[in-house]
Order: sequence, then structure tokens, then C-alpha cells
Amino acid sequence: MNLEKFICPECGSRRALDAWFVDGPFIEGDAWSGVLQMLRCEQCRSIIPAHLAELWNDVSVEQAQKEWREIYRNSQPQWD
Repeated sequence: MNLEKFICPECGSRRALDAWFVDGPFIEGDAWSGVLQMLRCEQCRSIIPAHLAELWNDVSVEQAQKEWREIYRNSQPQWD
């Protein structure tokens, strides 16, 4: 993960508080179960999937914000 590329799709902050890799089973219907890298925004404290926070695969900020709002914002990763 590259903290220098971080852009929070929730608040627009460019600073991540921390980042981590996770491992677990894929659970159909749980979008978070496919997320293996996460970052936490320093400003709003949202936990953001790395593929959105770092704009992987040339995703635009607008596309990342849309995916964040529609899929991840109102849920949280499941911790065991």
C-alpha cells in the first residue's frame, strides 16, 4: 500500500491514519469479504478499501466516491 496516494472518498482527506492487510474467507453478498487491504482516514476515521483510497486501475476520484457511497459506506468489515 502507498499512503502517499491516499484520497478519502468520504471527506477528501489525503492523509491515512493507518493501513493493514486482512485475510479471511470470501462471503457471497458481503463486499468487504473481498477487500484484503484497508486504510483508515486520519480526518473522518472511515475505513476505506485500498482499491478506492489509492485509485487502483485508473479509477477516477468520482468513480471511487460513487463505489464508496453505493457499496461500502453504510457497512463495515466483519472482524473475527
